[in-house]
Parts: sequence; structure tokens; C-alpha cells
Amino acid sequence: MGCGIPNWRCRMPTRVTLRALTADERNELERLDRSRTEEVQLVQRVRIILGLAGGERPTRVATRLGVGRMAVYEWLRRFNAEGLRGLADHPRSGRPRTYTPAQTAEVKAAVLTRPDALGLPFGSWTLDRLQAYLNDVKGIPIKRTRINELLAAEGLRWRRAELWLTSPDLHYAEKKARRDEYIRLAGEHPEWVVGFLDEVWWSRLARPPLRAWSAGDPVKLRVLSQPEGDPDPAAICCYGMLRQDTDSVMIRFVEGRPVGDVTTQFLVWVCEQLEAEGKARLVVIWDDASWHSGKPVTDWVAGHNRAVGSHRGVHIVLCPLPVGSPWLNNIETRWGPAKRAILEPDRILTGEEVFTRVCEHFGCAKLPYLKSKVAQTAQP
Repeated sequence: MGCGIPNWRCRMPTRVTLRALTADERNELERLDRSRTEEVQLVQRVRIILGLAGGERPTRVATRLGVGRMAVYEWLRRFNAEGLRGLADHPRSGRPRTYTPAQTAEVKAAVLTRPDALGLPFGSWTLDRLQAYLNDVKGIPIKRTRINELLAAEGLRWRRAELWLTSPDLHYAEKKARRDEYIRLAGEHPEWVVGFLDEVWWSRLARPPLRAWSAGDPVKLRVLSQPEGDPDPAAICCYGMLRQDTDSVMIRFVEGRPVGDVTTQFLVWVCEQLEAEGKARLVVIWDDASWHSGKPVTDWVAGHNRAVGSHRGVHIVLCPLPVGSPWLNNIETRWGPAKRAILEPDRILTGEEVFTRVCEHFGCAKLPYLKSKVAQTAQP
């Protein structure tokens, strides 16, 4: 990444190897190791160096001697720089290190800047990452506790990210890798289309966040409720598929809720559109909803692909995402802006208005609603 910092992910200290020991140094280390009169702390530091000299890894030395891994690296650095003198206790002045106004400004500027904007391979700070950046890039020898003190003096409060994007799926890495591989392959095959598929409910009553209408003076929003006799449902569902190749969204509204046979109807319609464009394969990336992974859909896809093998058509590949990982479905980011764009702050839209505005927002034709087979047979 050009940042000059090693392994950021686990914040290992800068990798340092033990320099070659002279004969005198080795003899003195071995004498101190056997000594019964030296301080315990000094003997322990000597054993750290002897363990490293014997080929042990720093983590192994730390575990065997019951010390912290950072301590092993610290005494290793001191020994490399000062020899045996570096293992002795350094006199302390009793006063913490002072930092120049320029160094304090560097700490403040780093906290107020996203790491990826600085060319680092992550998007949020932790104390370890911030300390590594200040030490290795800015050349400021600062400890974690001093970072907090400097920020407090500047009126800033350090706060680590409260939530991380995690998935409970035990096969998360495998499924994500499969998704990424299909995206890569589609980039190499123009006849392939990667489609991020999802369903969304368009509420006629819920208001978007206040900031959606508050570019100028704050907007006062009033609570809306559905009037009596309103024939339209409070929310309308639709299927959407974001195409990776064109960055466009294909929309079909649903009468009722999403179910297996409506899902197959949507896939049939999508395949018809892609076949007209000369496409040969559709990779469907979606979550593990029951109407996606259920037997009606999987059986239909299997039969569809067998039929495609005997005549021209679009072959379908299903790529289910890990459980609880909406950030891997690219279409998720399209729903929020669309909802803010179509609603109004002070009145309820009719179902037809929602239908029309959503289609206009995504540039789609107003096609008839999809209906489940049960709903179709129930109609007189």
C-alpha cells in the first residue's frame, strides 16, 4: 500500500530479527542465565535473548517465559541497539515525554482523517493502528496511553468502532470467495451477467431520515397514518436485480409478498430480457431467504438449465450469500436513496404513485404486477 508499515491486520510489531551474537556476548548471557545473584527481571530478559538466539519464535518465547509479546520485541530492539547495556533498567526521569505542538497536531489530524484516505488498507482506526501509523510513518514515538492524553487535551475523545460487519455463517469465507470469483469471471466473459437480486418493501407511511429534506432549514415531519377506506396496502413489494455489467436495476412489482413461484416468474422475465441481448449465463447473487433457497425455485432452475442445454437460452447459476451478510449484496445500497427520492414529507402517496415513481427512478418500464399462482386461481 506504500505506507511503509508491515502487517496491519493483527498489528504485529515491526519485524526485527536478532543480530548475530559475539562470543563475549554469548558467554556473558549464559553466565547471567546461571547467576543466582542477579535481579530476576534481568535474568528474564537474558533468557528472552537466549531463546531468540536459539531459534525460537518471539511468540513462543513470550509463552514459555510468561511475558507479553510486545515485551519480547522491546528487549530485542534494545539488545540489538545497545547490546548487554540495553537489558539493564533505564533510569526514569519521573516526567512523561513531552511532544511538540507539531507532533500534537499530527496526532489530531490523523484521528480526524479516515485511514483509507491516507493510503492505508483499512477504513477505521483502532489504538494499535493509530499508534503504528504515528510510530512508523510519522516518526512520533508515542504510546497508546499518551494518545488518549493528547486527544483529551485537544478536546477529542477516542472511540473505537462499536460494530464490525460480521456474519455467523461458518462458511463465510468460502461463500464470499465464490461470489468474488463469479464477479471476476463475469468480467472476463462478456456473455455473462452477474445479478445482485433482492426484494424490498416500499412503505407509503414510513418517513425517510430528516436529513433527506433538510438541506436548508429543518423540515418538520408529522406522523402519517393510513386513512380509513384507503384501498391501497400500506407497503408494496417488488423484486429488483442490479446488473453488474450495466449498473442498472431491473424492477418488477409483486401483488402480495415474495414467494417461490413469484421468484421463478421474475427469473423467467429476467432471462427473456438477457436472451434478447445475446447473453448466455446469469449468475444470481442473493441471500438465503426461503423463497430463494426453497425447493420450488431450485427445482425450477434445474429444469430450466436442462432445457437450455437442448436449445438456446440463458443458463442460471445460483450463488447464495453467507447468512447475515447484506453488505455482500450490492443492490442493498440502492434502496435507501430510492426511498428518499420517491416519498414526500407531508402526504401519503397512493399505490399507483409509488409504482410510477419507483419505475421512473430506476428507468424501468411499468410492467404488470407479478402474482402468485394461488392468487391467480383465487381470482374470479
